[in-house]
Amino acid sequence: MKRIDWLSCILFIAIFLVCFFVPWRNCNDNDHAIVVQGDWEVYAVPDTMILSMRVEETKPTTEEAQKTVDEKITKVKEILKKYNINTADIKTTNVNTYESFDWKETGRVPLGYTSSHSLEVKIKNVTTENEWIGWKILSDISKIGGVLINNVSYDIYDKTQYYSEARKLAMAKAHQKAEELAELWEVRLWKPISIQEERNYDYAVSAMWVMKNSYTMDMAEEAEMDDWDISLWEMKITLNVSVSYKIK
Repeated sequence: MKRIDWLSCILFIAIFLVCFFVPWRNCNDNDHAIVVQGDWEVYAVPDTMILSMRVEETKPTTEEAQKTVDEKITKVKEILKKYNINTADIKTTNVNTYESFDWKETGRVPLGYTSSHSLEVKIKNVTTENEWIGWKILSDISKIGGVLINNVSYDIYDKTQYYSEARKLAMAKAHQKAEELAELWEVRLWKPISIQEERNYDYAVSAMWVMKNSYTMDMAEEAEMDDWDISLWEMKITLNVSVSYKIK
């Protein structure tokens, strides 16, 4: 019985010594690591025009309001079809119906019911040579009363190649920083133990458009060109990486 107690005591002491004197074996890798960041910017010309529009009507009943809006949305889609815009690139972003009031000193006065339908339209394969197609579409749509063109912006349909390019250069930049720090502090640099990536890009927004009722492109052309200009320019695509290298 005494022999068993003696062995148990030795085992307890051994476990205690291992846990007390060798805690570094279970330490966090970040306690022995260099963490660096690398970023890179890539510029590219947009190839997609995005039109954000809304049809809105106020009528005595919800049925009349919705019917009028639906008729105008149908006209908008007919115009888009004429320019071979794919139905997959026409997205409904919001549909809403609510009671409208006019506020006066005596209180609120019911005006009827307002129905609205918002669309986002993507026009792909836009270049500086064929950008006029966007103007033609806007010109035709603006002739439909009650259609509001909220804004016109540009985007890049597939950013994969640009992110890939930025990723390689950002990683190279981060690795160079890590090597310099390792050399400065006379430590050995090992493989990365963690990598985090953050993407960002700037939309190319051209102008805020508001076209009401009889507001046509002819009238727009007579306005200040700075207010109505739609033109392509480069977008900035940014990728940032945070890399943790184990060191010894």
